[in-house]
Amino acid sequence: MKPLGLLLVCALLLTGCKSELYSKLDEAEANQMLALLMYNRIPAEKRADKEGVGLFVDEDRFVDAVEVLRQNGLPRRKAVGMQDLFPSGQLVSSPEQEEAKLNYLKSQQLEQMLSRMDGVIVAEVTVAQPRARDGEEAPPASAAVFIKHSPEVNLPAREAEIRALVRDGIPRLPAERISLSLQRADYRYLPAQAQPAPSRLKTWLPWTAAGAALAVAAALALLWRRRRKEAA
Repeated sequence: MKPLGLLLVCALLLTGCKSELYSKLDEAEANQMLALLMYNRIPAEKRADKEGVGLFVDEDRFVDAVEVLRQNGLPRRKAVGMQDLFPSGQLVSSPEQEEAKLNYLKSQQLEQMLSRMDGVIVAEVTVAQPRARDGEEAPPASAAVFIKHSPEVNLPAREAEIRALVRDGIPRLPAERISLSLQRADYRYLPAQAQPAPSRLKTWLPWTAAGAALAVAAALALLWRRRRKEAA
């Protein structure tokens, strides 16, 4: 068993060290992130456990992997649903608290909708709907929208569409009460097609090392068998 153990040790050393990039991901998002890393020629792998899916990359590409995913808004922020804000069995809250929860839920829904637009990396929406006091008419609602988008997409050309989506998603929201900020993302990672191709030496060196390790392990196994025969 000694030669076999040596062979396994050599194989583990040749695989390199992997660093955990993210954990507890769902399968769909993990696949999306893995595909994006592979598209950018960043070696990665996923591993599933009871708590979800983990994403692992080589230690020397960790920074590149984080930057590529950041540039594409991954992983997405988990949205809060109706069952989270209004769980069953919860004590009745005040009207102000109920209103605040509903405004937050509207913000979450608008963020999800805007995030599905091509080129949107991050979308954040804050909704304010003041309540009527002492029988007076309620003041008009307002919304602040921040979107970070890919430099490859001309999102400012869709500003009118974005404002219309926000306006129609919030009751009593005049168009002039929508504050919209569009920020072009700054890419710090060099795309894969612009990176220099790896040298032939770097490409073949791992395979050469692997072959040498296997040859040494095979020789040790043969020597061990001969000594067993001689001892017998």
